[in-house]
Amino acid sequence: MNTPTALAIITASLRRNTRWLLLLATSICLPALAEIKPLVVIHTNDFHGHISEENEYAGAARIAALVTETRRQNSNVLVVDAGDAISGTPVSTMFQGKPIFSVLNRIGYDAAALGNHEFDHGYAQIQAFREIASYPLLSANALDPAGNYIADAPDTILDINGIRVGLIGLITDTTPDIIIPHGNEDIQFLDPETVLRERVALLRPKVDLLVVLSHVGHEEELKLAAKVAGIDIIVGGHSHTRVEPPVRVNRTWVVQAHCYGSHVGYLELEIDTDKHAMASFNGYLIPAADLPAPQADVAALVAEWEQQVEEAVDFQISVAERDYSRNELQVLFEAIMAEETGADFGFYNSGGIRDTLRAGPVTARHIWNIEPFSNNLVTVTADGRLIRRMVTMEG
Repeated sequence: MNTPTALAIITASLRRNTRWLLLLATSICLPALAEIKPLVVIHTNDFHGHISEENEYAGAARIAALVTETRRQNSNVLVVDAGDAISGTPVSTMFQGKPIFSVLNRIGYDAAALGNHEFDHGYAQIQAFREIASYPLLSANALDPAGNYIADAPDTILDINGIRVGLIGLITDTTPDIIIPHGNEDIQFLDPETVLRERVALLRPKVDLLVVLSHVGHEEELKLAAKVAGIDIIVGGHSHTRVEPPVRVNRTWVVQAHCYGSHVGYLELEIDTDKHAMASFNGYLIPAADLPAPQADVAALVAEWEQQVEEAVDFQISVAERDYSRNELQVLFEAIMAEETGADFGFYNSGGIRDTLRAGPVTARHIWNIEPFSNNLVTVTADGRLIRRMVTMEG
C-alpha cells in the first residue's frame, strides 16, 4: 500500500469514529424529551341530593352522559366531587343519603370529599356511605372521638395511565357550629390550613398533580391557595359559588361549580410527568342546559329511587301566581312563622332557603326542596342586643 492511500484510509476512519463519538456525546448531554400527557378533570360540588333533572339542575343522568362521553373521547379522565352530596331533596333525606351515593357510583366518580351535610344523620352514617361508594371519601381534618379518620382516608394517590394524581380532602372547621349535635358528639374538625400543610408536604414529592377537594368555602379556599404552596388545583365547595373563570392565586388554580348540578366544572390539563408538574391549564363551567341527553341506565336508577317517595311528596297543595326568589321566600317563611306562633316577628336562617319557586302548581316536593332540613320552630324572648346580633350575624 502506498503512503497517500494509507493516509486516506486512516483519515476516513478517524472521521467516521469522530462522528460516532459526537453523536454519543450529544445523546448523553441532551435532556430527554418531556413526557406531556393530557388529563381532563370533571368536578362537581354541593349536589345536595338533586339526582333528578329539574328547572336549571342537570340531574345525575345528564352528568353521567358527560362523563361517559368524555371518557370515550379521552384516555385520561378524573371525576371528583367536593362534598355535600346529600341533604336537600326528599329522596336524599327519607333514605338518609344512601340513594345519592348509589347514583354517584353509576356516574363514575373517582374520589370525593366529605362536606358538612354528610354529617346530617350523625357521623356513624358516613360508614354506610363508605360501604356504598365505590370511590374513596376523603377528609384529612375530620376525626371521630377516638382520633381516627371519619372518612376512608385523609388523601389518596391515583395512577391515571402513568399520571400520578394526589387528592386531599378538607372540610370547614366551622362544621360543629352548623351540624346537628345528635350523633356528632365529641368529633373533631382540625384547622384546615395546618392539616393541609402537613398533607401537601407528604404527597407533593410523590405525585405529578396535587388536587385539594375542599369543602371550606371560596373565600377560605383563596386564602389557603395564598398560604400553602405546592397545590396545583383546589376544587372548592360549601359556599355554592359559581367561580367563572377559574381564579389563580400564586401557582394554584381555584375552581368551584356553583351547586345542585346547575353547572359542571371541566378542566383540560397537560401534565409533565418528567418534571412532575402541570404544564398547561384550561378550565370552564358547563351549564346544565349544555350537557348531553340523559344516560339511560342512570335515569332508570334515579326513577327507581324517586318512585319510592312520589306518593309522599308529589301532590299539589297550592298554586303560585308568580315566581318567588329565595329572598322573597325567606320573608314569606318569616311572616308565616310569626303568624303561627304569635311572635312579634319571625327569623329564619337565609342559608336554609335552598330553592326558588316557579309560578304554577305547588307540590309538597317544592316546599321540601325549599326547606329540606326539618328544623324545629321555637319562640324565644330576646333583648335588643341579641336581635341585633341575629340580624347582623355578629359574633
